[in-house]
Amino acid sequence: MGERLVVPAPVTAAEPDPIDCRRCDAVCCRMSVTVMPDDNVPSYLLDTDEAGRTVMARNDEGWCAAIDPYHLRCTIYSQRPAICRQFDMGGDDCRLVRQDYRRQQHDLSTLFPSFQP
Repeated sequence: MGERLVVPAPVTAAEPDPIDCRRCDAVCCRMSVTVMPDDNVPSYLLDTDEAGRTVMARNDEGWCAAIDPYHLRCTIYSQRPAICRQFDMGGDDCRLVRQDYRRQQHDLSTLFPSFQP
């Protein structure tokens, strides 16, 4: 008898991993956040960037100054800037920022084997 032809099943794209801010490194809180005139952010959390725009201040490690570093939560959640409100958890921008962060962490661990992200 002849050989039997086996046709592989079609490959389907896997569902993306579910994203939950409670299990994230809050990488979005390391991005530059432009504050708009209608935003009601406390002035002690504001800074001015090189272009003269009003932005959220950052701490010495590059985190948004409004984040609670122990719980990775926004301390002004109800007053956060509009751009933060529009940043959709699990949306395309969120996934791109997380992917870029993971790539940077991988690059660091490749260059410095003792580095633990």
